[in-house]
Amino acid sequence: MTQRILVHDLASDSYEYVNFLHAQTLCSSYSRHDVANGAPLPGYVDHTRPDSNYAADYLRRQALSQPIHSYDVSDNIAPSFVSPCLDILRLTKLHRGFGSSMSRAYLNMAKKIGQLEAMRALEAANQRLSKMEFRYTSSDDELCDFAKSKSAQVMRQVAKIADETIAFARVREILADYGLAFRPDQIKHAEENGELSSLINRATNELWWRRALRKRSAMEIERVARDLTLVHKHGQAYCSNFSLTRRRERVANNTEMLKNTVAYDEDDAENWFSLYELSNKSISNPEIRRAEMFVRLKGFENIAKSCGHVAMFYTPTCPSRFHSVSKGKINQAWLDAGRPTTRDAHQYMTSVFNHFRKILDKAGIKVYGLRVVEPHADGCPHWHVLLFMAPEHRDVVTNVFRAVAMADTPNEPGANKYRFKTESIDWSKGSAVGYVAKYLSKNIDGQHIPTDAATELDGLSAAERVVTWARVNGLRQFQFIGGPSVTVWRELRRLREEFKEDDAVFKHLDTGEWQTLENVRRAADASDWEAFCLAMGGVFVRRKDQTVKPVYQVPQIMEKLIDEWGEEYTTTLASKTRYGDVAGARVVGVVFRAAYLATRTRNWKTENKETFLRGTHRIMTGVTDVFDALEREEEYRRMADEEYEQYQQYLHRLDDLNAYYFDEGEACETVWGGRAKAEREATDGSASSPWTCVNNCH
Repeated sequence: MTQRILVHDLASDSYEYVNFLHAQTLCSSYSRHDVANGAPLPGYVDHTRPDSNYAADYLRRQALSQPIHSYDVSDNIAPSFVSPCLDILRLTKLHRGFGSSMSRAYLNMAKKIGQLEAMRALEAANQRLSKMEFRYTSSDDELCDFAKSKSAQVMRQVAKIADETIAFARVREILADYGLAFRPDQIKHAEENGELSSLINRATNELWWRRALRKRSAMEIERVARDLTLVHKHGQAYCSNFSLTRRRERVANNTEMLKNTVAYDEDDAENWFSLYELSNKSISNPEIRRAEMFVRLKGFENIAKSCGHVAMFYTPTCPSRFHSVSKGKINQAWLDAGRPTTRDAHQYMTSVFNHFRKILDKAGIKVYGLRVVEPHADGCPHWHVLLFMAPEHRDVVTNVFRAVAMADTPNEPGANKYRFKTESIDWSKGSAVGYVAKYLSKNIDGQHIPTDAATELDGLSAAERVVTWARVNGLRQFQFIGGPSVTVWRELRRLREEFKEDDAVFKHLDTGEWQTLENVRRAADASDWEAFCLAMGGVFVRRKDQTVKPVYQVPQIMEKLIDEWGEEYTTTLASKTRYGDVAGARVVGVVFRAAYLATRTRNWKTENKETFLRGTHRIMTGVTDVFDALEREEEYRRMADEEYEQYQQYLHRLDDLNAYYFDEGEACETVWGGRAKAEREATDGSASSPWTCVNNCH
């Protein structure tokens, strides 16, 4: 393989292109001969083994007899390529839909950092997006096919290994080739509970491979988009266009799947819904999610006003090294830091806030409120934190938060201006809910936001990109601080009926306790977060001290077993997942003192909608309706009478036939007996016979 390079001839002070032959190729390798001629090239000198005495002596004599004086003038020569267009095509054609974005990124970077660095960035992007024979930019159909083949391959390999530990080590090696791995805590839990086989089963499951590859692909593509400086205010804001298009396709596919799948009650198949209908009734619906957040935040605000608390709004952000773009150009500090990812920046912000909370806990200062994670236009996250607190704690909380946020590189340019912002909310000028409403809407569905000030996008487009950014990077956008368990709130909203004091469930409760429980249920049913917080013990209540607690339980299954004496008995075992490990605990109800309230009493199953509608349930329902109609018209009785008369007629006819048969038998003995004998005698010597061989078969 030759490489054409522009060189400077010092003797003539001229430039020319020279084809350099690499020392380790099929043409010049010391271990292989020239492919075309079957022998080393003419004039070939082996420089690959300087330990050879002949080669070492030859080089020494040549250096002494013909000294070479050379100068490094590479800085004065513009880098050149044999065919840059073909090189770009070679790197981008493998990634199809994302290839156009890579080409555009190369052109932009070539203007700013030069062709050589732009080509290196493109090559690095290609390497990050390629894992063995798989490409993270593959279509979803290709991904599904690859997941199917790879899961089967893993199954074939581990089936030959008897030792579970060795098999799992092999599984980890295969997963590492494609950028996949189990979490360390997941591995530790499996090893401690003897469930290592469940992780092996996951690696042999096609659906597990699909989910893992989809998640990894989405995250890696977005990281490469930031590396190529595609994501910024004047380019593709918040997230790449490729990730946005992919999410739209996934949402469309998921919507179609939800519409074509039903959930039905196992005990009452008439009670069924499509998963799409159920999704629209849950917090998966953006409108319901936004409404619940406003309700909870408004409840916090009402409590703060009634208690004389103050509200503070803080905006901490990351140091410069986490921002990929600065002033429209690639950030050198980000390059020097090793190109930190979005998740790296979020983990930094999380550590800052955790340190802040620990200091407040040691000082005995309580706060409550909400934090919102939002991206800059280049994909680097920053936080908005709304906190309610006692007035005497405002300065301490603000100073502590600022000190923690500014502890990292406090003297870098712009740190004092941008790294930490604070604002006190004046109740006379407006509410805290109204102040953060735009941040909530921007991070959910963009409703009631005409334009996005940071990018000049409309509200709906900005929200779609922000949500995509959070999904592909696996970030939690909202988190409430303080207050009781929202799980209890949601579970009690399932119980619409008023609690009766004479109910057997409450026989151990006195009137006051029963009323306390009813107050909690009534507040949840009325969507009154303020009353719910007060009934549960206040906004500062600990989980173990709140009035009503959620109940979690591992699903149980009944199994019939046979003991050593052959006796059959029934036992209750923990439900297993499809991979063989114990299923996780699920919320099944709530408990107050000695009163347990089941909130999930139905057993739901899912099935394809078309199959369900034409299945046994629907068919038997139609048949039952016909039977009911016939019974109402007394058709059964008429049908039975007709059949009975026909049966009686059949019996009479059968008796007549029997009687006729016996009568005919006696006649044959008396009347036809002599005639038959005479005919047989006549036949023996006669030329003609009244019977043929066909009809004389009696």
